[in-house]
Amino acid sequence: MDAILDTDGLCNLSATEMASYIRKGTVSAAELIDAVLARISRLDPSVNAFALVDEAGARKAAVAADIARANGGDLGPLHGVPFSVKDLILTEGVETAFGSHLLAGNIPDKDAAAVARLKRAGAILIGKTTTPEFAHKALTNSPRHGATRNPWNLDHTCGGSSGGAAVAAATGMGPLTVTTDGAGSSRIPASCCGVLGIKATLGRIPHEYAPDLFGNFSYIGAITRTTADLALMLNVMSGPERKDPWTQGVFAPPLNVASDPAARIEGVRLHYKPCLGNVMLDDNVAKAMAKGLDILCGAGATLERSDGREDWGNELARITIRAPYAARMAKYSEAERSKMDPSLVSAIAESESLDLRAVQNAPMERTALYQQTEAIFETADLLVTPVLGAPPPLVTHKANEPITINGQVAGPLRANWYNYPAPFNLTGHPAISIPCGMEPSGLPIGMQVVAPWFGEQQLIDIAAAMEQLQPWTDQWPPLIGQQA
Repeated sequence: MDAILDTDGLCNLSATEMASYIRKGTVSAAELIDAVLARISRLDPSVNAFALVDEAGARKAAVAADIARANGGDLGPLHGVPFSVKDLILTEGVETAFGSHLLAGNIPDKDAAAVARLKRAGAILIGKTTTPEFAHKALTNSPRHGATRNPWNLDHTCGGSSGGAAVAAATGMGPLTVTTDGAGSSRIPASCCGVLGIKATLGRIPHEYAPDLFGNFSYIGAITRTTADLALMLNVMSGPERKDPWTQGVFAPPLNVASDPAARIEGVRLHYKPCLGNVMLDDNVAKAMAKGLDILCGAGATLERSDGREDWGNELARITIRAPYAARMAKYSEAERSKMDPSLVSAIAESESLDLRAVQNAPMERTALYQQTEAIFETADLLVTPVLGAPPPLVTHKANEPITINGQVAGPLRANWYNYPAPFNLTGHPAISIPCGMEPSGLPIGMQVVAPWFGEQQLIDIAAAMEQLQPWTDQWPPLIGQQA
């Protein structure tokens, strides 16, 4: 086998490359799945990215994929390509336990629409990635699965709540990972792990099993290493689904990556806010953001800036996200709650104690936040912010423990670390995390870019330009043991 197609070489391919090799017959789906499963077996004990690995199911699907190719059938754009799904999203015949002891053995009889679409495109499910219990926090650990670690430094968190997905993508344990994003849960771990993470426009990708469809702020998202893979994955998952009212009547044109991505940045108007309602930003994050913006401006983008100290709905996000917890978790007894993550129990108690008037005001405040965001796009094409106020804290950091920034205690994580992504869950705007460099100890830093509704092509353009001008795909976390 060619050197690039040994076990590590196969795992380091993008999904786009994998699909091309399979179509050409350079490699079989079975060989590819075996390689990825071998890497999972080697690396996952160190990082704990998978809640479960469906080896038997993946190998069976790979054999079927190879037979289909041999018989000359039509091959989908992801034929034979492995993908994983967050343990919060329904997968037919494969346990979906929401990271909880309480749902152990829950085997859905159907796939979520986004998962079904990936399978119809030929992709092969290899397993479910870790999440904090019921995705209630931005740090990926749970009583059931323990802590998921950052592959760039195992002593640090990978973020959350789609932490396992980001780690899987960053380490080549499958190039495509399906996520959810309720307050930044795709973008936060993507930033922590040096990969791409996106929350599309409300209604672009079906999320038909969201708890509150009509007041929805939770999205099916995606994490990949390359921009081409992200565009391909979004194209496959997007489109109307009758069970999700937000998708009705939506036609989202296919996304593409330009042959010269940097050329598409010429004349793009960027508006940069270093803060979004917070007052402190880590110095190394600020330096990385400045460098990234300089690169984009060097390619012809223009830049305006404001400090972002105005109210960006941090308290609104807390109320909106926490409000449903008491009702959703009411079915669990005190005995069952004793098996929950203590921080989830605290979140339920927080939900039960919310001020009624604040909950009543939340829909109107959400409307105002949408209008505040739209006002930016009157004079700018894209809004740019950091993804996080500081690099990833230690893996032992607690959800209720304050974050320290530049040697000073800044306050709660929600208001001072991951406050940047949540506003756009409430407004519906598409937002992406793009790798933007490393802080001195080698932990990744992400840039968030927000576009007008259905402006995903603009996000793909800017991600592709950054990948061209400041590449990250030639770097792999140290535990892989080699460079791509």
